[in-house]
Amino acid sequence: MTTTSIPVARPRFIALYAIGYVGAYVALITPVVTTLALKVADLDPVGKETSLGLIAALGALVAIFSNLLTGAASDRTTSRLGRRRPWIIGGALGGVGALAVMGYAPNLAVVAVGWALAQLTLNMVLAALQALLPDQVPLEQRARVSAVLGIAQQVSPVVGIGLAYGVTGLGIANQILIPGIVGAALMILLAVMIRDVPHDAVPPFSLGAFIRGFAIPKGKRYDVAWTWFGRFFVILGFAVYTTYQPYFITDRLGVAEADLILQQLIALLIFAASLTVSAVLCGRASDRTGRRKPFVFGAAAIVAVALAMLALTASLPAFYVAAVVMGVGIGAYFAVDLALITDVLPDKEHAAAKDMGIFNIANSLPQSVAPAMAPLFLAIGGGGNYTALFLAGAVLSLLGAGLIAPIRAVK
Repeated sequence: MTTTSIPVARPRFIALYAIGYVGAYVALITPVVTTLALKVADLDPVGKETSLGLIAALGALVAIFSNLLTGAASDRTTSRLGRRRPWIIGGALGGVGALAVMGYAPNLAVVAVGWALAQLTLNMVLAALQALLPDQVPLEQRARVSAVLGIAQQVSPVVGIGLAYGVTGLGIANQILIPGIVGAALMILLAVMIRDVPHDAVPPFSLGAFIRGFAIPKGKRYDVAWTWFGRFFVILGFAVYTTYQPYFITDRLGVAEADLILQQLIALLIFAASLTVSAVLCGRASDRTGRRKPFVFGAAAIVAVALAMLALTASLPAFYVAAVVMGVGIGAYFAVDLALITDVLPDKEHAAAKDMGIFNIANSLPQSVAPAMAPLFLAIGGGGNYTALFLAGAVLSLLGAGLIAPIRAVK
């Protein structure tokens, strides 16, 4: 795409964009939040925490490479369908197949393979979806559109868990697969309905040039680094909560496993409501004032407060209150931080998917690091120490908030 002027994003495009985001995250996040944990507990009830950590870590590592490689490949795609559309459709269909493998897996090894394939294919979609923001949304609209995407991303688990809850009687395999099928349909709807301009100036492929393309221009390295690490630590704090939430609810709060999905659904509805209000208000305020950093800093600090509250939580009502606070923080964070990221991209016109893929590692890598570090904190004092785990998450989120300050490219 050679034009430097991006037209105003119309409501139709924004609505379709949000629908595609919901689809991607319904397919990908529903296993992260609940159904992967249920599958692992079914196959390995005694060692479920360790097994879940290993499988989640493997999947997150695959997601890192998927984002990097498919993002760069998307930037170079010259198909008549466009740069992004082929990756969205192919990743959606591949994701359904991978979730079927995982859902019907007879043992943990096949679960791990299925989850790795799901991360590979669905992150193809995410790399292309995130690139649509700098592709098709002008600077002055990005925080507002990012707010819509943030809402879509965080509301998606409500949809996914609602679907899983609705098919409880059909078994764990269908609780994994059916949200994936619905998500794929929404992703493909986006791909079919949007305009996607083909890239018209791609040089012949060179492995050396491909590898050098991941280098960040000298004048932009520090801003990219501060932005990346700030997001990494905030998402790591949040991942501590999301990865072990099912076991926290059953083991710490005493909820029966049969009622787990229902309680998660209630908490997610509360979380989604506060998130929606926070994202809309903060996204509009950020675009209106032209400021990003104060909103991102404040949002990350609120996430830390929510994690500290969870560390002291021992009842469902207190858990719901913490969910409200977490929704406020995450809503504001995803609304404005995504806009901040697009503001510091080194090459918005020609390498948006590759650069967004690098930033998406800051979303994927915490899913690997959190399960690896969580057992160390859970083991303090003899095991099941969620207080130590969530306090560690709060400290990490505060660290991420502090790393926003040195960024120079945005206010």
